[in-house]
Amino acid sequence: MPALRLAVLLLLLLTALPAAAASLPETILYAPEALARARQGVLQRDPALMPAFRALIKDADRAVTAPAEAVVLKPAPPPGGTRHDYWSLDPDWWPDPARLGGRPYKHRPGKRNPEADTDKYDRSRMRRMAADALTLAQAWFLTGNEQYAGKGSALVWSWCCDSLTRTAPRLTSGRARPGVADGDPSGIIETRDLIKVAEAARLLESSKAWNPVETRRLKQWFEEYVHWLLENEFGRAEAAAPGEHSLWYDAQVAVFALYAGDKSLARSMVGTLDRRRIGVQIGADGAIAAAGNGPDARRAAFSCLQALFTLAAVGERLGIDVWRWSLPQTGSVKAAFDRYAPSIADPADQDGRFEPLAFTPLFHRAALVYEDRRYLNLLGALPEADRRTDRALLFH
Repeated sequence: MPALRLAVLLLLLLTALPAAAASLPETILYAPEALARARQGVLQRDPALMPAFRALIKDADRAVTAPAEAVVLKPAPPPGGTRHDYWSLDPDWWPDPARLGGRPYKHRPGKRNPEADTDKYDRSRMRRMAADALTLAQAWFLTGNEQYAGKGSALVWSWCCDSLTRTAPRLTSGRARPGVADGDPSGIIETRDLIKVAEAARLLESSKAWNPVETRRLKQWFEEYVHWLLENEFGRAEAAAPGEHSLWYDAQVAVFALYAGDKSLARSMVGTLDRRRIGVQIGADGAIAAAGNGPDARRAAFSCLQALFTLAAVGERLGIDVWRWSLPQTGSVKAAFDRYAPSIADPADQDGRFEPLAFTPLFHRAALVYEDRRYLNLLGALPEADRRTDRALLFH
C-alpha cells in the first residue's frame, strides 16, 4: 500500500476516534477489548499489526470495486422456485457419465464437483458477498472511510433488504442433487456465511452510510429466516443432524435471533447447549465423536469448534459462560479445543480441504478468554507470511 494512502487512512481514523472512542459497536462475535486494542494499535502504527492492516485495506479496496452480488443474478431459478430462492449444488454429487444429461447425479463422497462453485448456483455468490461485506465493515471500523461503509451497506441491502433483489428467507433449494432431490436440509449449513453479515451490520450501524430502515429490514429478514429454521421440516431435520450440521444450526439460530432482538430465543439456544450438544458430542477426553477418524476428521472437528466458539460468544452477550462449562463424565469446549488445537499446522492433509487460516481466530479468542498465550504459540508453526497478515490479529 502506498505510504501516502496509508497516512490518509490513519488520519481519517485519528479524526474519527474521539467520537467513536466513547462507545464500541455492539458486536455479536468480536470481543470489545479486541476491537479497542486493534483500533488503538492501528492508530499507533503497531508494527505487529500493520501487515494485517495493510492486507485488510487491500482486500477492502478490491471489494469496493467488485460487482454487486444478489441471488437474482443467477441465469435460471431452481426447480419449483424463483430467482429469489437461494440455490446450491451438493458438492459431493456428480453427473453420471453413463446417462443422458448425467441425471440422476451420483454420490462421490469427498470428491468436490467444481460445478457447485460456478455462478449457475448461489454458493460462491453468497460467500463473496458475506466476505466482502465483513471486510468492508472491518475496514470502515478501523479507518472511518465512508466509501467502505457505503459499499458494505449496499451489499447487505441487496442481499437481504431490497424487494427487487433480496434472498427469500428460506432454504428449500440448498445442496440440490439433480435428478434425485431439488434440495436437502444439509444445505442450511451454508447460510452460516450470513453470520458475517450480521456482524458486518453491527459494525456499520454507526456509519453515515447505514440507516434505520436498513436495520429494520435486516432484522425482519433474520426474524423470518429464524422462524423458517424453527418451523420448516428442513430446519427441524438439520437441527437433528449429527456433528457440525446441528452445531451450525444452533449457531445460526442464536446469532440471527440475537441480531433480530429475540434475546429469549438466543438464550434458550445457548443455555441448553450443555445437555443438548456438549454432553452428547464431546467426550471426557475432548474428542468430538461426530468428527470421526477419516481424512476429513480434522476439518470437521475444527468446524465444530468454530460453531461452539460462535455460540460461546453469543453466550457472552447474554451472561452465559459457555467457555468454562465442565460437565461430569463428559467434555467441555475447552477440553475439545485443547485436544485439536495442536494439529492446526499438522502437514498431514489427505484431502486438501483443511485450511488452517480459516481457524486461526479460534486461537486468538481462546488466548483472550482463557488468558493463556500457549494457544497463540501453537500458531507459530504456520508460515510467517500468513501469520503476519492474518486478520485475526486485528479482530480476535
